[in-house]
Amino acid sequence: MPGREGDAIAELQTAVRLRPDPAEMHYNLATLLAQPPERYPEAIAEFRAAVRANPDFAPAHNNLGSALSRVPGHTTEAIAEYRAALRLQPDYADAHYNLGVALAQQPGQRGAALAELETAMRLDHNPQTQQAIDWLRSQKQ
Repeated sequence: MPGREGDAIAELQTAVRLRPDPAEMHYNLATLLAQPPERYPEAIAEFRAAVRANPDFAPAHNNLGSALSRVPGHTTEAIAEYRAALRLQPDYADAHYNLGVALAQQPGQRGAALAELETAMRLDHNPQTQQAIDWLRSQKQ
C-alpha cells in the first residue's frame, strides 16, 4: 500500500528489537530504509546486521553493496559486498550488474566492468544492462 512505508518500518524496527538475530527481518527493514537517501546510513547498518546474522545471505550482501555505492567514498566496500554475493551465488545477475557498474567508476577497471555487465546480460536479458554495456563501450579507454 502506498504511503504505508512508515508503518512498515516501525513494525520491522519493533520486530528487530524483539528478535535482533533474524537476517530476514534486518534485510526487510534495510530494504525499506534504503528508499529515501537520507536513511542510507540506517539501511547500511541493517544490511550489515543481516549479513552478520547470516553471512551466506547473498541478497543482503548485494543490497549492502548497493546502499554503500550510494554513499560517496564507499565504492571499494560496495565492490567487496558484490563480490561476496557472487561467491555465494555465482549466477546472481543483479550482483554482476551492480559490480560492473561499480567497477566502471574505478580507474583502469573498464575491461572488468564490461565482463561483469556481459555476464549479467547473459544471465538476464535486461535492457538496462544492455544500455550500460553500450555506454561503457562508447567511452574512450
